[in-house]
Amino acid sequence: MARKVVETVTCDACSKKGLEVAGTVTLKIMEDGYDLCDEHGDRFRDQLAAALAPAVDTSLAA
Repeated sequence: MARKVVETVTCDACSKKGLEVAGTVTLKIMEDGYDLCDEHGDRFRDQLAAALAPAVDTSLAA
């Protein structure tokens, strides 16, 4: 009988909460790799973009 092994990638962040959500985004930072779902991928991208955004000079506003 033939066998077929299917491997599923799950979101690392969701797995910490006991959920099995498909990992659709791969995040690599040097040697570290993380699989994330779309929701966690979007959230991380937004947080990283905010952290790396250039500072805004508020003294010029108004």
